[in-house]
Amino acid sequence: MTHGFEYFDTCDYRALAIGTAENPLRVPTPEQIHELAMIWAQEWTKEFDGKGKADQVNSVCDRFLEKMAIIPTNWNWQPITPKKLIQNINDEKGLGFQAIPSFLATLLHGKTCVIRSGKREQQIHWRKVQGDGSGRTALFTVSQPFLAPYTDEYGKEREGYFVYRLDFRVQTQTGRFNQNGKLKPWIFLDLSCQRYAHEPLIETNYGRDISVLMGMNEERLSGYDVDSTLIRLTIDNSAREDSKPWKLQLPNLLAAFKARALETTENILGNPAVYGNLDNNSNWNKDEYYLVHAEGYKYEHENHKRGHSIKPGFSLQESGDIIAQVLNILNGILIPDDLMQSDIPVPSGQKTPLAMRDYEDISKPLTFTKQQKEKLSEEDIQQRLDKRRKERQTIITDAIGRALQGKPIHLSILWRERDTYDVTIQNLRDAFLLNEEEDFPEHIKVSPVWIDNQNLLKPLDTAGYAPKDRQEFDKQIRNQHQMKLDAWRDFLRQKVIVSIDSTIKPYCFAIIEIGQTKKKGVHPKQSIYRAVREACVLEKISSQMVQTVKPKSSEKEDGSTNILPSYSKKTEGRILNAVLDVTLRQLGVLYGIPSEVYERAGIPKEIAKNLDVIALCRRKATQGQDNIHYALAVRLRATGAVDVLFPNRQDWIPYAQAGIELGQIFSRVRRDRNYLKTVQLKGIELVKFAADVLTQVGEQPTLVLIEADVWRNERGEENGGQAWFQLKNEYLFANRDVLDFQHVPGHACIYPRDHNQLRNLLGIIRFRTGDETTQYITNRQVWDENSPARDLMHLSGFYDTSIPELLHYFSIGRLPKTQKAQDTSTARELYMLDSQDDEYGVNIAFKHQQMLEMLPFFIRSDFQKTEESLKSLCRVPHYLRISPGWSMGNIHSPYPMHLGKQLIKDHLCILGVEV
Repeated sequence: MTHGFEYFDTCDYRALAIGTAENPLRVPTPEQIHELAMIWAQEWTKEFDGKGKADQVNSVCDRFLEKMAIIPTNWNWQPITPKKLIQNINDEKGLGFQAIPSFLATLLHGKTCVIRSGKREQQIHWRKVQGDGSGRTALFTVSQPFLAPYTDEYGKEREGYFVYRLDFRVQTQTGRFNQNGKLKPWIFLDLSCQRYAHEPLIETNYGRDISVLMGMNEERLSGYDVDSTLIRLTIDNSAREDSKPWKLQLPNLLAAFKARALETTENILGNPAVYGNLDNNSNWNKDEYYLVHAEGYKYEHENHKRGHSIKPGFSLQESGDIIAQVLNILNGILIPDDLMQSDIPVPSGQKTPLAMRDYEDISKPLTFTKQQKEKLSEEDIQQRLDKRRKERQTIITDAIGRALQGKPIHLSILWRERDTYDVTIQNLRDAFLLNEEEDFPEHIKVSPVWIDNQNLLKPLDTAGYAPKDRQEFDKQIRNQHQMKLDAWRDFLRQKVIVSIDSTIKPYCFAIIEIGQTKKKGVHPKQSIYRAVREACVLEKISSQMVQTVKPKSSEKEDGSTNILPSYSKKTEGRILNAVLDVTLRQLGVLYGIPSEVYERAGIPKEIAKNLDVIALCRRKATQGQDNIHYALAVRLRATGAVDVLFPNRQDWIPYAQAGIELGQIFSRVRRDRNYLKTVQLKGIELVKFAADVLTQVGEQPTLVLIEADVWRNERGEENGGQAWFQLKNEYLFANRDVLDFQHVPGHACIYPRDHNQLRNLLGIIRFRTGDETTQYITNRQVWDENSPARDLMHLSGFYDTSIPELLHYFSIGRLPKTQKAQDTSTARELYMLDSQDDEYGVNIAFKHQQMLEMLPFFIRSDFQKTEESLKSLCRVPHYLRISPGWSMGNIHSPYPMHLGKQLIKDHLCILGVEV
């Protein structure tokens, strides 16, 4: 079976089984399924023995078992051919989205392909796996394990095991229809690296289940066939510290079913190499257990602990080779897409608008050629350096002034240790390019405040309770949070607010030292982070936390105490990032005027100089039993001003003020659960907010950005069966020139493109990313082309013209600086098991930028005339994938959407959400 009964529609559940000629369909009978379900029910009711009032509990359990004893009359297997689902992917309530990937995995199961790197050949044997751990259960494939020994950059011998994992994913594309007018399936081959443990697991991720892939090589129950499919099982890793049992009481269920028992979790975790066939022994005739590695796990190695030795990811070269071989095995079942077209290059070098530049570029000192140095005197060189620095200082000051819209700012540095203050103030001065004798700009006041009470920085006191104590532990944490919150509010009032000149009504910000956030024996819930953040917003102060700074240790042979402390590059980097976040991102700053970017994108000057870009932003998180789902809109004006609109509000407020407003909304919810629904937006509330924003765009030309995910969804209780259906691929093509809000309170109509209220709305751009966009090779006509493959060195745009009536635009960010190790001439072509010139494929963490799909619709007539005008609209969010405080690469979302998501993320901690 692909999966057992899973929810697919209101009160309806279904199971799925896949079979092929080589892997015949084998399904349990309804009677066998009912027998297992009945045994499960009996085991489940045993959990309630001794709980509550015995007679009431027994009565409920008896009635439950009576209902379970009745075999449903509608239980039957319904045969469906792949052809039917391919012809209509949405048939049978969207069954094809699960069935087709599982069908392809079943076709690949048991097959072998060969990849070649130089003279080395490597066989990959594919095996299907049930259960991907998130969302609906499906099948994917993995290779046999590979042992990868290597020598790391420090000369240490390392080794580890990995498998190639291949997921088939089904998506669709707006406007891509078959001859029957139904959406064509768009298949993605998602290749990734999955690592197995071979050493004892001694440190896990708190509260997250542990995955084990189990394979059977002998009968588990008489009369049931042995199948070579691997099954994902989970080990309960909750707060209970005494044991880590199989989840869902699986041993009890197997025992009651008279099935052969599983190996104990203690044995598997304590010696995974013994229980998994990691070395592919052909004589292995017992069960296989493969402990799947997750980031954060630590293993025992020579009386020390260490992470997994294999770094994940593959070069584009290896990825292309494997995918080409899989396409050959499937022999024409999958048809590769046509090559996408390249858009014009993004502005670069001296032609880059200031609004597309980051701090690293702005702070870069003037350089001189050898000839210039010989020609110019030292005085001339210094004058030019000073002039350049003054020009850049003005750029920074003007940029912050535009973002603050004329208001001053008061920035407090709250510190306990002198090293923290020294490094913070120096990086703050660096952010403004100040020399030692220069003061901060006139409208920026900086105040140091010493934290004179060490108790403020102490973790929340658990009073001896541990996470395993559940309710008592959580209650103690809540009480301690309130006490810490009150203490910090008192401190802020006495030490910070008194130093602020309230007559000029400045925006108030603070950089706050909060000690060390990760300490052995200290639970994450004991962190003071959220108490400090909440205290600040209640006192109308926006905040940025930093951990205590410690200098590098240095041996003072002469006993001198005059040696200035030095700090690691990592320490300097994290403090600079914090400083840039509070002085740039939390203010919504761009170094230049956005209108210049819009002109470079191809927007006519008269429109560009007034263009508003509005991003509808949402974020979802879980806090205990509660789902938090919040949305807001961010408006980037052509002048550089940034504003925010909250749901059920009429007025836009400056971004610099919005953090405090949002923090206070979340704080009210934390204190009074009667307001919980205000941060649990349902589908109809999301679409009403979107409709309100779109129909009130104002007098300026406006471009609106929105993600497809969740805004379009109609399934599930969280959306109440309502959302903006028009954003779905099956509806958007036919409705691309209207706004369908018939089902939305306060609107109840379809807005045509020429509606007077929408005359200034240039268009809407819908985004998709993640699993909804494909992997790629950047510079090949076809997958199996024999040519080197390389990551993109610049932000790059591509477009798909296969659908004449629509433009599908794709944005791919440049390779981040953190990934420079994968772009050497050697590394680009390394396979995992390759090595060359002391570079090993398994020692490079290959990562490739995700593709972001942009689909413009509801386009005003003057931008529908040519393909170029449509591309100019898409280039606006494409060019805006920058953040001035982030120099490592391109951000995932366009800047206004990035600002909105980060604003919500910053304050979710107040609700107790760990982000």
